[in-house]
Amino acid sequence: MSDPQESRNEFSRILTDIITQDVAKKSRRQRNTVFSPASIQSCLTLAYMAATGSTAEELNKGLLLGPGDRHHIARTFGDFWRTNCNYGDRGPILKSVNSLYVNSNLELHPEFNEVASDFFQTKAEPLEFADSASATKYINEWVEKETEQRITNLLQSDAVDDATSAVLINALYFKGKWKKPFMPEATGKHAFFVDSDTSIEVDMMTQEDKFKFAELHHLKAKAVQLSYEASHIHMLIILPDDRFGLQDLEAKLKDIDLTSIDEAMNIRDVVVSLPQFSIEFDVDLKDILKKLGIAEIFTDAAQLDGLFTTKEKQKISAARHRGYINVNEAGSEAAAVSFMKIVPMMLNMNTKKFKADHPFVFYIRNSQAVFFAGRFVGAQGQSSEACTNEKCRNNCRCGGLTR
Repeated sequence: MSDPQESRNEFSRILTDIITQDVAKKSRRQRNTVFSPASIQSCLTLAYMAATGSTAEELNKGLLLGPGDRHHIARTFGDFWRTNCNYGDRGPILKSVNSLYVNSNLELHPEFNEVASDFFQTKAEPLEFADSASATKYINEWVEKETEQRITNLLQSDAVDDATSAVLINALYFKGKWKKPFMPEATGKHAFFVDSDTSIEVDMMTQEDKFKFAELHHLKAKAVQLSYEASHIHMLIILPDDRFGLQDLEAKLKDIDLTSIDEAMNIRDVVVSLPQFSIEFDVDLKDILKKLGIAEIFTDAAQLDGLFTTKEKQKISAARHRGYINVNEAGSEAAAVSFMKIVPMMLNMNTKKFKADHPFVFYIRNSQAVFFAGRFVGAQGQSSEACTNEKCRNNCRCGGLTR
């Protein structure tokens, strides 16, 4: 697969299916999720830049990096993020935060540091892992700063120790205003059906306007596209026709190219009802990557010869990813927007209804990549069972993972 855009979208499908299955396995009930396939693929490609032999082969195959030398692959990802990242000058904020911290006893290879800086917008740096409290505090403060205080306490104080060789970290932050904002006055309390036995009350936003819409009979679902202001990025929401059909929908989506859904959509008059929601989701990439066929990098057989100047063999000891998303009426300055719409006083028989009052999947994407994929199944913490992880201090956001 030589086309980078096709590679990113294919990787997104595979990764989304694996994470969905992983969450289902670890949780007795459905959980909210949000993660970034594009950023995970890009971040792990940084590790590929230091790998050799069979480790490099596993990473290339698992990440769908395709042909070309390392410099070509690095430049492709560098160009992608330079084109798509935005820091709020105009349009949505999209920040990709990647970093590789290494044991301070080891000297980083200058060539690797140069590639990390030039193409991955990150700086790999040494850290004193023996002082675990200080090391994790340093990492957590950096992530918090880069994500505007939305992602905090990424690592627990015992996450690293003197035996740690390296820690690969990725965090992604997104915040955008709708091109067609919802009016706060139209938001009201409505039932959201979590499962056949449970419903919760949510703040349901509603508006009627022209949106891209499709009835996907082969998926037994409907789709609507909500665009973000001053951007080619949009949110694609796919809602199963069956109130409790999320699992069947997700099983079908693993074989569906989202471009085919784009092609099926037409501009229609649609009444869109969408709950406000905020999701923070943490995932241990180590388990996920093993299911992608990337395992050697975490073992004593790892070949990371391009990472350090020393010949001493090293391995990656941990890899984590946390995604965050907040969806509301109009974004960060919604209250400052006044909006009035005058419409004919007649009933439009062709108006479609898209009422997301039961679990659905969503993607924040453009034609180049899926920046976020996720699912909303209910208010954060209300739709999942009590966490059994003794070290969890985050109201079951960890999904049962030690942090």
